[in-house]
Amino acid sequence: MTGSRFSRLAEQGFSLLEVLVAFAILAISMGILFQSYSTGVRGVTLSREYAKATELAQSQLAQVGSAIPLQDGTLSGEWADQYQWMVAIRRASELQRPDSVYVLYSVDIRVGWLEGERQRSVNLSTLKLASGPS
Repeated sequence: MTGSRFSRLAEQGFSLLEVLVAFAILAISMGILFQSYSTGVRGVTLSREYAKATELAQSQLAQVGSAIPLQDGTLSGEWADQYQWMVAIRRASELQRPDSVYVLYSVDIRVGWLEGERQRSVNLSTLKLASGPS
């Protein structure tokens, strides 16, 4: 009888080794889950920063030819103490018609920001046509 009672007692609980293995598996899987979550949050934050920088660059591009004169040169500034912008306008070519002259300008816009210790930026380029001196 003592043999069968001893075998039943041995089957009633987990051994220390089984508990340690279960905790090790749990710790590894929780580490992987937290790392995946952290990577996802970082990706969403970075995506939001790129979207904001692109929006600011498009806003600056819309001002070229109205608030920003369409002439050779470079302008720069800062938004909200976080984003730095630069607009470079270069004369690309000239088209002469019998009644008027048109000038084609190359417009390059760069919006940059610092993310941690890494410099990030968005660049937009376009061409703008303006009537030149007759």
